[in-house]
Amino acid sequence: MAFPRGVLAALLPAVATCLSFGCGPSVTSIYEGNVRFEHCYRLDLDLDVVPSHRELCWRRWLARYTYGQPRDRIEYARRRVRAFSSGDVSRPELDLGPRAGEEPAPEGGTGAPRDPHAPPPSVANGTTGTPGDTAPDRDGAPRDTVELPGAACAQACAGAFRTCRFPCDQPDAESSAEAPSCAECATDYKACMRRCFE
Repeated sequence: MAFPRGVLAALLPAVATCLSFGCGPSVTSIYEGNVRFEHCYRLDLDLDVVPSHRELCWRRWLARYTYGQPRDRIEYARRRVRAFSSGDVSRPELDLGPRAGEEPAPEGGTGAPRDPHAPPPSVANGTTGTPGDTAPDRDGAPRDTVELPGAACAQACAGAFRTCRFPCDQPDAESSAEAPSCAECATDYKACMRRCFE
């Protein structure tokens, strides 16, 4: 049975797409290559492993596990094999110092916490970061605290509220908390605060 031309033309892109997903490295092969690369790298750093064993590890990795691996790993393995072939059995050097352009963390300053459950150290220079503190300027000099809008008015309202509530909060006051004047303190305070921000 022959298919019409239109059906074949419509099916061709779908078949090509399905086949393209099957062509490529599998997750398993990439994972195995990664694990074997790290194994050979660890052997390179181990002082107890003889050079012939390290060379054999890199040769096997190049022969069996390069499928799906990035080019930099393949080139690194080739360099290691060339080094062993030329008689250079030195181990790779790990550069654990600060990178170019990076400043090392100050002693006891802003480095990573030593205890994983401890909070991170403060990065501010002597300030706690609580509202109302003087914040340092960009050059590190302290600057005056900026007054919040309506702060003076709000402080005046708070003072009036405390003055109004003072007789009501005294321990010797006889049921003065239920007096109408004490209940009006909160209403007056709310009205005062509204006026501050109008």
